[in-house]
Amino acid sequence: MPRILWQNTDITWLAALVVVFVLALLWVGYRRSPLRGWRKLAAITCKLGALALLALCLLDPLWTRQQPKKGENEVIVLVDTSASLDTAEKAGEPTRAAQVTSAVKSSDEDAAWIKGLSEDFRLRLMTADSQTTSVPHFRALNFDGSRSDLCRTLMTLRSGGSNLAAVVLISDGNATDAPVWKAEAKGAPVFTVLAGKNTPTPDLALLDATVATSPFEDAPITITSRVAAHGLNGKQATLSALDEQGKAVVTEKVTFNGDSPQTVRLRIPVAKPGVSFHKLELKAEGVKEATLANNTRLMEADRGSGPYRVLYVAGRPNWEYKFLRRAIAADDDIQMPSLVRIAKREPKFEWRGRAGESVNPLFRGFGAKEGEEAQRYDQPVLIRLGTRDGKELSDGFPKSAEDLFSEYRAIIIDDLEAAFFTQEQMNLVERFVSERGGALLMLGGQECYQAGGYDHTPIGRMLPVYLDRTTTTGPMLDARFNLTREGWLESWMRLRTDREDDEKRLSSMPAFFSINQTFSIKPGASILATVSDASQTAVPAIVSQRFGEGRVGSVLVADLWRWGMNDAESRKDMERAWRQLMRWLVVDVADSITFNAETDPADRERVKLSVRVRDRAFKAHGDALVKVEVTQPDGKKSQLFAEPSLKEAGLFETEFFSANSGNYRAVASVEDTEKRTPLGTKATGWTYGPQADEFSRLEPDKAFMKRIAVETGGEMITLDDVARLPEMLKNIRVPVEVTLSTPLWHSPWVFLALLLLLGAEWFFRRTGGMA
Repeated sequence: MPRILWQNTDITWLAALVVVFVLALLWVGYRRSPLRGWRKLAAITCKLGALALLALCLLDPLWTRQQPKKGENEVIVLVDTSASLDTAEKAGEPTRAAQVTSAVKSSDEDAAWIKGLSEDFRLRLMTADSQTTSVPHFRALNFDGSRSDLCRTLMTLRSGGSNLAAVVLISDGNATDAPVWKAEAKGAPVFTVLAGKNTPTPDLALLDATVATSPFEDAPITITSRVAAHGLNGKQATLSALDEQGKAVVTEKVTFNGDSPQTVRLRIPVAKPGVSFHKLELKAEGVKEATLANNTRLMEADRGSGPYRVLYVAGRPNWEYKFLRRAIAADDDIQMPSLVRIAKREPKFEWRGRAGESVNPLFRGFGAKEGEEAQRYDQPVLIRLGTRDGKELSDGFPKSAEDLFSEYRAIIIDDLEAAFFTQEQMNLVERFVSERGGALLMLGGQECYQAGGYDHTPIGRMLPVYLDRTTTTGPMLDARFNLTREGWLESWMRLRTDREDDEKRLSSMPAFFSINQTFSIKPGASILATVSDASQTAVPAIVSQRFGEGRVGSVLVADLWRWGMNDAESRKDMERAWRQLMRWLVVDVADSITFNAETDPADRERVKLSVRVRDRAFKAHGDALVKVEVTQPDGKKSQLFAEPSLKEAGLFETEFFSANSGNYRAVASVEDTEKRTPLGTKATGWTYGPQADEFSRLEPDKAFMKRIAVETGGEMITLDDVARLPEMLKNIRVPVEVTLSTPLWHSPWVFLALLLLLGAEWFFRRTGGMA
């Protein structure tokens, strides 16, 4: 800002003396003056002002001001050259890219405003898309960038260079890395120039999409997408999901009313286990769009791959087990090794069915051995079904974390009293759920819940229902099954895609007669289904809750098998319900090796690959060798080695940078370093489609461009006003300035002020009657 500098401050006393002397003269001269009233006061004021101005000139004042030093301060002109700008807002109009090109160049020369800036500043001309590039001029711009990484570019440029005065950004504001924007307090101001005014029309756009997997057999994969249309009011479009062979697996019709986005869900009926890829495609027949680049999007889904092993423990063979085994026989990913008791523990005594025989006669003819391995009456008689080999479960229910945690994802307890388990085994089951993250399901057999003595046991504490709150009412007869509001929200509880069809199915279900009645659930638990009798008394039928890292469920109906005995259709429904229940138990349970691919939201090329390795007791295992093989869209394979993390034991990390658009698969192979034995493999995948992000929004983002300017101390203008930039930047604070000074005594304005003040004083005296 301009200011006055006093050079001869050492003679301030002299100026003050002159002022005092002048005041004395004025007092003497005007004491007996005939002037009266305001004329006398005005005359005194004018003469005093003139003499004071002369006194101040004794101090030799200088008029100083700061201005940028030419050629020393730097201004960066940054042009967004991403591909989305090469779009016309209306047919026949020039594209935004053409408008920007016209604004930065004239014929074969730089535009006049760029030349004007170069007179006062040292210019750096740059382009930004997926990379930032310095260019000598703007006469040959190519708008073909796959991304608009404007935010990271601006944040880097603002903090670099001590002589940087300002940054000029020319863009439509649609930055693909907008979430990372942060304006640091220190840094050059950014003057934004908005290119474009309206949304291109006509145009269809896939704004975004997400993928969800579920145990629901009719729709194992659900893709939820937001679609929009501009200038196509009343038109109909088709949204399709294509498999990896390009075949449409599901389609949905969309009718647009106005420009508001619509949410469309595609439920894919058939999906193989593991990683799968789909391509979303939106199109309308007979419509010539502004661009087709925002009509497709790649999606990745991971349903996981088995085998998922569930340990089933029962106190006796029953109908529920029969139907459950038949149901999961149709699911190749579910294995259910079973431990079924066929005879309870009896008092120990000497059995002599035959001369010299001391083993349990039930095992006669089945290879029973004498001595310690003989099955005696003081031990329950157990049979093993569906085991991997002869060793699995040979000692009964697992007694160590290594045997339980590493082998199974879930445990099902049916018709079995708490006394069957030792205290150590029940504590182990509690750790299996709370620490390992496994699942526990208790079915409604006659020796479960309170009748089984589970109250005040570790297993009872995990159940989502209270066992110490009993009822004196009689048994429920003719109980009808129905879903609660929470149950309708769980996909694995439904058997039909349409709710109305599912309600008809529920109304046709047979009645149940064996219910473990409870009237109170624990805090945090959810009632997913109820049963109610003729008096409309409803009690919980299926309840679930989170417990530590895992989940626990209770099925309180003991005769679900009646459902399958109704008719052939009911049996199919019951088997599907069992499979979906089993999938729900295991779907979110972690394996000893987990493999995740996380795409950086600000840099879609960068993918962080993390592998977590645990030993058989599910403790972090850091002594491992982790190899990652990535298969790129063109079939090329890349080998990586994951390094141990310094922040978390058992975590191995590496990074991969996607180069080509398409689908990526990765397989992690883990080997024990000390024993040189393989520990297992895991697969994951991701997609890379920069074009979808670049073209997801075509409307100029005026709000974001204004935000950048305001937060950095700059200003936003439109492309039509770009010629104003040289004048705007003349008034900004710059790092390197030069001071210009002019002596006020040499200024004609000071002389003119003296003449005016003395002339005014003479005028007042003459008009007041003084000579």
